[in-house]
Amino acid sequence: MASDLQVQYSFITPSSAGTTQIVAAQPGQRICVLQCCVITGAANNVKFVSGGVTDISATFPLAQNGGFVLPFVQVGWFKTAIGESLDFNMTASSSTAVQVVWCPHSS
Repeated sequence: MASDLQVQYSFITPSSAGTTQIVAAQPGQRICVLQCCVITGAANNVKFVSGGVTDISATFPLAQNGGFVLPFVQVGWFKTAIGESLDFNMTASSSTAVQVVWCPHSS
């Protein structure tokens, strides 16, 4: 049940191409993304990454001032490897907003 989840909220506003940490690694836990929103000011390809290296989402091609919302799902959209950070990668430098709802997950 959603009320049993240890729901957390995080956001970043990266402006440079490359990888930016959203949530620090949680020792012995995965980070499970339950909901997110991304908006970018310039055409960009964006994706979510585990530990700065491993892709855990598709690469989303976004137009200028484009974005998307992944609505709340209790089972999560994607999750990191155990003990790895949740990171966000983008291919172009632009003003970008990323908000995630997440919870720690032990398996």
